Amino acid sequence: MVNTTWLHTFRTLVEVGHFTQTAEKLFMTQPGVSQHIKKLEHDLGSELLRREGKTFELTEQGHIVYEYAVNLAKHEHMLKEQLSFDDPHQGAFHIAAPGAIATAIYPELISLQTKYRGLSTHLEAGPNRKIIQDVLSGNADIGIVTYMPNQSELTCESIGRLEISLVMPKAYVPSASILSDIESLGVVAHPDAQHYFEKFFEHSGDKALQDLDWSKLTKVTYINQLSQILQPVAMGIGLTVLPKVAINHSAYQNQVSVTPTPNVISEPLYLIKKKRRELPARYQALLNILKGWAFS
Repeated sequence: MVNTTWLHTFRTLVEVGHFTQTAEKLFMTQPGVSQHIKKLEHDLGSELLRREGKTFELTEQGHIVYEYAVNLAKHEHMLKEQLSFDDPHQGAFHIAAPGAIATAIYPELISLQTKYRGLSTHLEAGPNRKIIQDVLSGNADIGIVTYMPNQSELTCESIGRLEISLVMPKAYVPSASILSDIESLGVVAHPDAQHYFEKFFEHSGDKALQDLDWSKLTKVTYINQLSQILQPVAMGIGLTVLPKVAINHSAYQNQVSVTPTPNVISEPLYLIKKKRRELPARYQALLNILKGWAFS
């Protein structure tokens, strides 16, 4: 029988794509991750990875083992879910959401876990397309997205709106023109920056902003970690656009300033799940929280 711990380490490594980050995610050392992979390869008698410096590529056997590991994890999840389906205080939450939303709701999920020790949380942050894919594939039971998906296999329910704001360094004195400020400070880019900036430009009520081309803006830095996006802004480097809820949960909240605009700029939020997917009883408390949440 294949060691399931080694399989889990291998699956995580493939999905994360980096030995060090896999070790951090699994609370292991990097040599420990490498040892699990070597033991799995020895046990199966096949090379699963071809290492190239700090990166790697899956062999054909590696792809087969990865699919096996994914299916095994799904079956284990389904088994546990079936065994505790009607117990509202047992089982795992599998949720996918945008980074800002994930940051906001994670404390609530942990609070539920603190109250009911039989619960566990699997929260995956990502862009809309990844969230929809995770729900369709069964990797997430529910997802939160910012547009209504057109897949017929999904149900979609409005749960509010996500307010977005332009953020500048606190010590910076804004000019009379946001366009001038953008040209002066430059942009702190992040994975959702183009989407948020274009949404901000479109609904700002400023004709000069509505005509801006994202590709022509000066990007002074790029960071893909939500918790660090406001760090350069706090240090006087660049400005950016983020959901207000992410600003309110940031460690740099008091070192930046939100620029007032004539209009409140926001986008809709939708809760999605598979159409014929009956959620376990434990999700009811979470759904009540999400539907009553003010994401602004």
